[in-house]
Amino acid sequence: MLKAKCPQHERCDLAALELRLWLFMAVAALAVAGALALGLALARTPGVQDWLPSGPAFFHKALVTHVVFSFQIWLLAMLAAASVQPAAPRWPGFVGFALTICGCLALLLVTLAGWGEASLNNYVPILDHPLYFVGLALCAGGIGGALFRPRTGLGLVASAYAVALLCFALAAFRLPSDLEPAFRHERLFWGGGHVLQFVNTGLVMWAWQRLSGQAQTRLSALAFALLAVGALAALVIEARLDPQGLAWRQAYTQMLWYLLPVPPMLLAGPLLWRLRRSLDWRSLAGLALLASWLVFALGGGAGFALGAGDTRTPSHYHAMIGGVNVALMGLVHVVLLPRLGRVVRSVRLVRWQIGLYGGGQILHALGFYLAGLAGVARKTAGAEQGLDSVFKLVSMGLVGIGGAIAVLGGVLFVGHVLTRLVRHD
Repeated sequence: MLKAKCPQHERCDLAALELRLWLFMAVAALAVAGALALGLALARTPGVQDWLPSGPAFFHKALVTHVVFSFQIWLLAMLAAASVQPAAPRWPGFVGFALTICGCLALLLVTLAGWGEASLNNYVPILDHPLYFVGLALCAGGIGGALFRPRTGLGLVASAYAVALLCFALAAFRLPSDLEPAFRHERLFWGGGHVLQFVNTGLVMWAWQRLSGQAQTRLSALAFALLAVGALAALVIEARLDPQGLAWRQAYTQMLWYLLPVPPMLLAGPLLWRLRRSLDWRSLAGLALLASWLVFALGGGAGFALGAGDTRTPSHYHAMIGGVNVALMGLVHVVLLPRLGRVVRSVRLVRWQIGLYGGGQILHALGFYLAGLAGVARKTAGAEQGLDSVFKLVSMGLVGIGGAIAVLGGVLFVGHVLTRLVRHD
């Protein structure tokens, strides 16, 4: 006799399926970004570059999509995965996943076909082609569909994401279409890109809380509330200032300086104090927390002592994103995969993943900062860097060594997690 299946169990099964899909997309985005990074190396190889789509120009086009997948798709798909709850309606999540998949395919199609000109603007670089904009819109809308549903988790972070989307839309509406393309694209993504940093910070704050195993307190609730209020300040900027003006651009920079640092410090400080004796720092959760806090703090400190056009700027944002990433890596292993019954088979391997990625990011960011102090310009390569001293050479050597170590940790993470998502043993 067949037994009737409990509706509660059906909801849990569908929630597990949705979580698995979003996790697969997030980690696959890192894999795609890695493959595009290999394409970047090939694009710099004489002879080989002529066989790539769009020839030597493929370097900048692959760089654009590498950044989009590694900094946008990965993080936002992780936000969608973290927001999956059994009690929430399932269809917005599945529809959102399908839209995001279509958007990712559109981004890859434009890149591999060699269409459009690369625009290396801050936060969201793009290829200037209509299908690329369609792909970005599908990804943004699809992830939004997964977040904006009744009783979804991370509600205040989701509200910050809504503000980011609104800022993108307002910029597209307010900026004249006949502006010089590079200037228009920079201003189009500047405001919303800044607000996305509030989203990323909220995501890492949530990861810290889950990895710590601590219940939410009034202080942590206040930290998330302040984060949401800080993101809402963008609407004041949009209402009062012209997106073509210098004051509008500077207001967003000041928003990050004065409003973004407080929420993570308000959450992490008391959390660290409570855990100083109770948490096993050799555990996976403890190691991920420690690595994330160290890298994140390094990036935050660098953000208040930036130079004008030198490599201290990439030192700041690589460390900030690195701190978010290593916390999310720990979250995947400690919280999200166990929800799916995928327990850690090799604790030692996961420790190596977290240690290599976190340690590599520290060396990478430190090298960039030291090189910036010596005057090495950002967004340059080869002879253009002007490495005319031992200090500059050693500093950029740290950048390369640290980057290679972090990439190795990322490769181990991607391979391990994809294997655990596909296999169930």
